Amino acid sequence: MSAGRRLWAALVAGAACLTAGALVAASAAAAPRVVAASAGADDTGADWTLMIYDVADTVNIADEMIRNLAAFAALPPMANVNVVALVDLPEQSDPGYPRATLPGVAPFTTAKLLVLGDNKWNEVRDLGEVSMGRPSVLSGFIEEAADRFPADKYGLVLSDHGSGVAGGYYDTGPPGQAHLSIAAMREGILTGLQAAGIDRFEVIDHDACLMSNYEVASALAPFAKAMAGSEEVTFGDATLSTDAILALGQGVSGAEWGRINNEAYGRYADGGPQGWGNFTAASVVDGDAMARLDAAVQSFADAASAHMAQIAPEVGRARTAALEFVKGLDPEVGPQDLVDLGDFLRHLQDVPDDVAVARDAVFAALDQAVETQVTRQATQQATGLSVYFPKFTTFAQQYVDQHIGPPGWEEFVSSYLAQTGAATGQQDHSAHFTTPDATILEQGPDGILVAGQLGDGQSANVTGAETQVFTSIAGRQTLVIDLPGYLDAGGRDQVQGAWSYQVTAVGNGGGGRGLPVSSIYQAQSGGLIGTFYASYTAADGQTTDVQFRLLLSSRGEIQGVTVSQAGTGGSAPVTLDGGRLTPYYIVPTDQSFDLEPADQSVQVTEDFQISFPGLKPGTPFQMGVVVTDVAGSVDGAFTTSTVQGGGSQGRSSLKVQ
Repeated sequence: MSAGRRLWAALVAGAACLTAGALVAASAAAAPRVVAASAGADDTGADWTLMIYDVADTVNIADEMIRNLAAFAALPPMANVNVVALVDLPEQSDPGYPRATLPGVAPFTTAKLLVLGDNKWNEVRDLGEVSMGRPSVLSGFIEEAADRFPADKYGLVLSDHGSGVAGGYYDTGPPGQAHLSIAAMREGILTGLQAAGIDRFEVIDHDACLMSNYEVASALAPFAKAMAGSEEVTFGDATLSTDAILALGQGVSGAEWGRINNEAYGRYADGGPQGWGNFTAASVVDGDAMARLDAAVQSFADAASAHMAQIAPEVGRARTAALEFVKGLDPEVGPQDLVDLGDFLRHLQDVPDDVAVARDAVFAALDQAVETQVTRQATQQATGLSVYFPKFTTFAQQYVDQHIGPPGWEEFVSSYLAQTGAATGQQDHSAHFTTPDATILEQGPDGILVAGQLGDGQSANVTGAETQVFTSIAGRQTLVIDLPGYLDAGGRDQVQGAWSYQVTAVGNGGGGRGLPVSSIYQAQSGGLIGTFYASYTAADGQTTDVQFRLLLSSRGEIQGVTVSQAGTGGSAPVTLDGGRLTPYYIVPTDQSFDLEPADQSVQVTEDFQISFPGLKPGTPFQMGVVVTDVAGSVDGAFTTSTVQGGGSQGRSSLKVQ
C-alpha cells in the first residue's frame, strides 16, 4: 500500500513541446543587428510581403521546416507578393541537419536572407552565424525585409518550436543558444516595426506548437490586426500551407490568411497516420479585441480574488476539469500547465453572483476575440486560447515575479496560489480519507468498483480525483494504469473508482497479448486522452525517448495516436519503422516516482499495434482512489485483490505504422 501512496503527488506533471527551464527567460544579450543597406530593394511595392523567421538551427525539426519551405518553390509566380525568409541551419555534423534542401540554394549552416522567385529560393545575403533567439536579430530582419521588399500589407511568420507561456523559437546553435521569451518577442517585433516604419502587421502567425496562448496574444496584440497559431502540438512538413501562400496573391486580409492556413493544416493533419489530426486545435485572434479581453480578465480577477478564500476549491476543480494541453508525465520536463481559458471558465460554477457575472464577461470577450477556430474530436472543448494555470507553486512564482502574464491573470493566479499555500495544513481546506483502506463495492469477471470515504463535508475541498492500479511487473511494483475517479459517487463525500482489468499494451498482431505500459488517462468531452512513454531504437540503432498520446472514444475505441520525441528536447513526430520499442514503467520511489525501462522490448513490425488486454485471471493487484485537495495535499484509500475473469475481453486495438 505504501508504494502507491508515494506516487500520488507525482501524477500531475506535464510534457512540453519544448521546455525552456520552465518559465526562466533566455538571455537577451546584445547581438549584432542584421540590417543592411537597401541596395537592390524593390521600390515598386507589392500587395503583400510575408516575412518568415525560420529558426531551423534547432532541435530535431529542421528537416520538416526545410521541406515546408521547399514546397513553395513549386507555386506559380505572383508578381504582387514577396515571400522573404531568414533561415538559419545547424552545423552539417549535427544529427538534426536537414536531409531536404531548398531549391536554388546549396546546403548551408549559417543564416541566409532568401526571397522566393522563379520557382526557387534566391539568396539575398548571408548573415553568417547569428542567434535567432535574440530580439535584435528579429527586429533587424523585420526592418531589412520591409526596406528591401516594400508592400501595402506585411505579415510575420515565426517558425520553430513553441512552448506557450515560456515563449519559443529556440536557436540551439552558434554563436550561442537563446530563445524568444514573450518579452523578447515583443521587444524584437516592436523595435522592428518602428525601424521599418510599419504601424502593424496584418497577421502574426506562430508556426509552432502551443503558441495560441492568452499571454502571447495579449503581449503581441498591439502589433498585429490578427494572430494565428495552435493551442496544441503540431506535426509535419505542411504546418505553413501552400494554400495560404497562394491566397496572398488574392488580396486577403490577415485574418483570412490565418483561417486559410489553419484550415489547410487541419486537412493535412486529418490525412496523417494514426488519426493524429484529431488533436488539432488552431485559432485566429483579433488583435483589436484583446484589450477588451484584458479588461474583462482584470474585472474577473478582482471579483474572484475578493472571494478566493471561499471559491478556491471550485477554482481548483474547474482547472482540473478543463482541457489541458500536452498533459503527460516526464520527470525531466517541468509542468507546462496550459489549459484552455474558455473551458476553464465553462467549468467554474457555484461561485458568488459578482464572480459569475465577471466570468461570463470574460467568456463573451474571448468569444469576440477568437475569430475562427479549427478543432477536432480531442479538442472539442477548445475555445481558441490557452492560459498558464499552475496546480502547484513549483514554477508559478517565476510567472508572477517576472510579470509574464497580463496584470489581471497574474492577479488571479497569485490570489489562487496564495490561498492554496495558506490552506496547507488547515483542516477546513483538507480532504482525507477516514481510513486508508478502500472498500470493494462490486467485483466480477468484467471488473471491479472500489470506494473510499472522505471526512464529513471534505469533498468540497477536493480539486481532483484519480483511480490508480498497481501490480508487480518483473518484480517491480508498477503503476499500470491511472484513470479518472468519481467524487460524491454513491453518496456524499464518497470517491469511487472502476477498472475492467484491462491495461494498455504494445505489441504485434497475431494473437499475442502485448507488453503492458504504464498509462495515464484524463477525461475530456471527446473521450479519454491517454499518455505513456517508451524508448524507441530504430533499425539504424538510433535511440529516442518517445511519448504516445491516445484518444479513446466513449466505447474504448482508439480514435487517434501521436508518437513524438519526449524529454528536454523539442517535440517532433517519430515514425515507427522497424527497430524495437521498450516501454517505461512508472515505479514508486521514496520521493515520488521514476520512469524505468522495462526488462523486455517488442519488435516493431508492420503489425505493431496498441491494444487493451485484460490481465490474466488470478493476477494480484492493488487498487485505490486518490484525491488532491485545494492545498495541493494528496491522500488515498487502497485495497488489494486478484483479477477475476480477465483474459482478452475488450481488446480494441490500432495498428501504428
